[in-house]
Amino acid sequence: MARNLYSMKMFMFAEQLEYDEETVVKLERLNLFLGLFYTPIWMSSTLAADAPANDLQFMKDMMKFKRTDLEIAQAVLQKLENHKWYLTQEVVPFALFGSRLSDKEKQDIAAKLHATEKPDSFRRGKPMFPQVTAKTTTG
Repeated sequence: MARNLYSMKMFMFAEQLEYDEETVVKLERLNLFLGLFYTPIWMSSTLAADAPANDLQFMKDMMKFKRTDLEIAQAVLQKLENHKWYLTQEVVPFALFGSRLSDKEKQDIAAKLHATEKPDSFRRGKPMFPQVTAKTTTG
């Protein structure tokens, strides 16, 4: 978080620090991302149970942010690829103990878990996010 504060200070004092226009524009873009997305998600990351909902919301936000700043959004989405394991079937049940989901969403997750067949054995290690392919529809 300290780096975020330094970035914001650099932007606020850019004129006195005599930064060139390109640097000021880059700082503005970075601080827009930090203020609107990164800082709020970082501040809400204190509970592991909320990690699946936080990461999913962050991904959704970055998909929308592509319209504003494609370069930053793409870089963040690429980095979030390392966090997709929070969204696997092995870890999503932790969301039942979080505060970000409504009771209805928790009921839906619990019903789906209850209806899921129990495997004979469990794989050890970090869960793997399944490959997702885009389906084309004709209509």
